[in-house]
Amino acid sequence: MANFVLVIDSDRQRGRYFVENAATQVALVDGLVTQTCQCGDFTAIWAAAEGAPGSISKTATGAAILWGEATRNQAGDIDAERLAQLWGDVAQSSGQAFNGFYAGAVYEPEGGLMVGADLLGTFPVYYWQDQNLLLVGSSPELFKAHPAFREEFNPVGLVGILLTMHMFNGETLLKGVKRLGAGRVLCWQKGKVVQERVQFQLKVSSDHFSLPFSAHVDLLDQAISTAVARQTDTTLDYSLLLSGGLDSRMLAGYLTEKGIKPKALTLGDPSDQEMNCAKRVAKTLGLKHQSEGIRFENYAQYAQHQARWEQVVNGFNTIMSWGGYTSLRTLPPRVVMGHMLDGAVGTSNISWAYSPEQKKMSYERFFEKINAWGIHPDLLKRLLRKEIFGELVDETLEKIKVDYHSCADIDSQRAWSFNLRHRQRFHVGGAAWAFSFGAWPVLPVLDHDLLTTAGAMPAATIAERRGQIELMCRRFPVLASLPLDRNTANTTPLMPRLRYLLKSYTLGRVNRLAVSKKERRYYVRVYDLNGAGWSSVRREAEGFREATLSFFNRDVLKEILLPAETRFCLQNEIIDASGIKSLLGFTFWLGGRSDLFERQSTPVVKQA
Repeated sequence: MANFVLVIDSDRQRGRYFVENAATQVALVDGLVTQTCQCGDFTAIWAAAEGAPGSISKTATGAAILWGEATRNQAGDIDAERLAQLWGDVAQSSGQAFNGFYAGAVYEPEGGLMVGADLLGTFPVYYWQDQNLLLVGSSPELFKAHPAFREEFNPVGLVGILLTMHMFNGETLLKGVKRLGAGRVLCWQKGKVVQERVQFQLKVSSDHFSLPFSAHVDLLDQAISTAVARQTDTTLDYSLLLSGGLDSRMLAGYLTEKGIKPKALTLGDPSDQEMNCAKRVAKTLGLKHQSEGIRFENYAQYAQHQARWEQVVNGFNTIMSWGGYTSLRTLPPRVVMGHMLDGAVGTSNISWAYSPEQKKMSYERFFEKINAWGIHPDLLKRLLRKEIFGELVDETLEKIKVDYHSCADIDSQRAWSFNLRHRQRFHVGGAAWAFSFGAWPVLPVLDHDLLTTAGAMPAATIAERRGQIELMCRRFPVLASLPLDRNTANTTPLMPRLRYLLKSYTLGRVNRLAVSKKERRYYVRVYDLNGAGWSSVRREAEGFREATLSFFNRDVLKEILLPAETRFCLQNEIIDASGIKSLLGFTFWLGGRSDLFERQSTPVVKQA
């Protein structure tokens, strides 16, 4: 992905000043190539890894830019010239949505500007408007390089983040700065207010409900296979983020079947349970395999980087993603990622809406699971200063409920759709932006037919990974017979061979899990709030704690965010730490802005 910012400013001298200022910051990590495109009042500047896909098209009157790779279902790849043709009618059209991981912009002085991204809005697009000035970028950070932009805190954005662990309803931490919605396209015409138009909408239906389970598995197989084929090319080289889990293993099978032998990368230590599972997959498929340890000593640096450029919209759990792009630079320039695939075709999140006690689905049960990754509403109300946040917690809770119910007519599909547009898009898919500065992400889940197929499946097939597991066993039985990482102590294969069962019985469960003093589960270790990495983040955050007291009740903050030297006692090392980490993220973000926001901490007005 590119880190980009574009400006339309009728004051061209001011616009040039902005571009010159932004040019010194747009390369957010080392080793990026910076480019610009200018046309009248419009200028775009961006920095991307060398060899990152994309194209530019300029005419006598306009310009088009494509960052990434976009394809249509039947008509093949899209370049900037074709994008200009399909997105040129800003006044009347919302353009067309494409498969793949990309963002694009088309500008015509007389027509206006259209900016869009992939089907789920995984590629971040933010915007801010003031009269005849428009700023659009992949991060709000560069907006402050414009002399007309003023940073003002947006309490609505923080409430959404602390309730759900990620942004909600496009609200950022900065007043007036919005994140382009999933499946939306930004349309701007001179003298008019910017619009978000629907370009793609997750479609849910009952089209496949009457089919037998075996037919569902066949349809999922066809959809995933086609998505992989559509977004890859046998003439190009690829890498693959290979975990020990199900999604990347499945993609490894489809890629190899197609004749692509990606070089596999697994993050973690040689002794990790996940690493051992991944090695078995790579060896079985004949893939070259590379491992890369996590640098816990760099966690505070990663935290600073994520707080500055992502501004906590994806939560703050995955700061370690900013250590992954350097490893990818030693591999082929395109990396296949299984991120969000289980959210579409094998999600456990549908079951979040199910209550085993009541034997029914409900929004209340679903939100309880979402909110477990954030801060409970009652505790949040105690934490937030009333004079700043007013009744925003209750107002945001109502908006989340309305959004959930608007997704579909039945709870299983509401949960599926809401999960993809929120948790998957931000918490899971957000890692793609950081990784893209090492190699360009290929995300097969970003495919129109795959999402439409999954959206027509009953919960009995795609919930709890039932269909995905059956597909794996049917299509890739050899891979299904290998140990599988589930982020628990259980690595039993989906289709265990007799030899594996005999060995397991002989060794016994106690010996297998044992006794190692080192935590062998990769995700538990890298998310450990008491571990070396996160302890360094907590120590760094202590210096910013006082700045947060303009917004938080001191005693309640002390209750939630323990001092760095105090150990947290958590029942679930990952989930129970998530809301605390969001608070840490806000603390980091606020750290360099404390004087500014102390002056701007004014009473909130009721949401419209």
